[in-house]
Amino acid sequence: MVNKFVLQWHLSENCNLKCLHCYQEKHISTQLEYEQLEKIYNQFKELLENKKMKGHINITGGEPLCNPFLFKVLDLIKKDEDLISFSILTNGTLITKEIAKRIKSYNPYYVQVSLEGGRKTNDYIRGNGTYKKIATGIKNLRKQDIFTSISFTATQLNYKEFPQVVKYARKYDVNNVWSDRYIPLGDSEDKNLALNFEQTREYLQIMNEEREKLKNKKNVNTTISMYRALQFQMTNDFAYGCTAGDTLLTVMENGDLVPCRRMPIVLGNLFETTMWDLYMNNETLRHLRKEKIPDDCKECEHSETCHGGLKCLTYAIYKDLNRKDMGCNI
Repeated sequence: MVNKFVLQWHLSENCNLKCLHCYQEKHISTQLEYEQLEKIYNQFKELLENKKMKGHINITGGEPLCNPFLFKVLDLIKKDEDLISFSILTNGTLITKEIAKRIKSYNPYYVQVSLEGGRKTNDYIRGNGTYKKIATGIKNLRKQDIFTSISFTATQLNYKEFPQVVKYARKYDVNNVWSDRYIPLGDSEDKNLALNFEQTREYLQIMNEEREKLKNKKNVNTTISMYRALQFQMTNDFAYGCTAGDTLLTVMENGDLVPCRRMPIVLGNLFETTMWDLYMNNETLRHLRKEKIPDDCKECEHSETCHGGLKCLTYAIYKDLNRKDMGCNI
């Protein structure tokens, strides 16, 4: 997805699960009408035209398969498939054989399914029986040869179970596993789920060890991506930099625009101000684009690419974007 502008689109917050660490748990659900969703889509097309870029939409929720207009939105994207690609971010529990076949007909870039550890931990976080239901969903996706990714959110409860997630992924022929750290957006007790400095380093070491193990195995289709904030410190790969506010925007279920779901700074509402106007004129977005490097990172050799690490975590902990990632080891 090089040189693509990414829109993460929360069609609604309706969901069939109630996960322990859900960012949406205290939202009052809003369901926009199809005509309103179409208006948002057209605003994204306008932004792409003005930027002279192609686009990608990550369709999520809540649970996108709970949205009555999901496939009508996919019809819109299919008409513009030369301009816009898409992925679906789902909990995986509603993907029947028929749903997987229908998704395949729209040619998704990938489908991402969430898993939070071994059976006991995953079902504690996501609900009893979800571990098995996710496996069924993944098998249905892979039977349609849909590129399938597992997303693992690392918390103090589960970060040591990343190897179990990799084992699960290999068992069900998942194409890719990736992970990032939990961002505490709710009450103060949510901060107890976030990894501290020592846990962050241990978590990254665990990830890298699993990644190296896979590289040495033959006939394994599963890969582990380590391209998120600070992960380069273990892999010595190119440093990842947050693109929120630059080539990434997020639309919430009521039409609010935020830089990223995990950076819930409301920039405006798309039924009052267009996406392009907000992108060009909002001061927060200007700051994210032009003043990315925190003061305590400016002497670091990676500052021009890393930009201070996980900015959404910095904002959640300090309410200040001008601070470096609390997990940084440099």
